Amino acid sequence: MATVSAQKTSRLDMRMTDEQREEIELAASVKGMSLTQWALQNLLSAARRDLEEETTTRLSARAFKTFRDALDRGMPPEAQMLLDEKPVWE
Repeated sequence: MATVSAQKTSRLDMRMTDEQREEIELAASVKGMSLTQWALQNLLSAARRDLEEETTTRLSARAFKTFRDALDRGMPPEAQMLLDEKPVWE
């Protein structure tokens, strides 16, 4: 989370309809925030959610056990042979 003392040097401009701006301003007002505060809070929240969805793999307990068991078994000999081969680009 950004600290109060962090210097803000970057800007983000958006084009929208008058109706969209009015709706956003109303939402900000209801929360007691400025338009900038409200927009930044909601943009960051959405960005964090989207990044987590794209970078986090969730498994059920059963699927995780299957995954863990596969890791514990180690690499099949065929895969190890491939890793031991000299790459074609060398």
